[in-house]
Amino acid sequence: MATPSIDELLAGIRRLPLDERRRLIERAWREADEDTPKPPVVGQSSAPSLLGLMADEPDVVDQMCTLAYEARNGALMRSFDE
Repeated sequence: MATPSIDELLAGIRRLPLDERRRLIERAWREADEDTPKPPVVGQSSAPSLLGLMADEPDVVDQMCTLAYEARNGALMRSFDE
């Protein structure tokens, strides 16, 4: 048996009563959503954290934080009032 074309599938779906068409579309949507790969949740990654990688170098972490704060304070920020 040959696989029906998309046009044949759509024609069959259009012959269904409206409520059944909506249920079919919602079911297909849910199944596609379940089958779609999802990125890992932040904080539950198996990758090591940047701070964890530098645990033996607290001075480097302090220097990085200091540089980041200085860069942020020196950045020209746009005002929301404009």
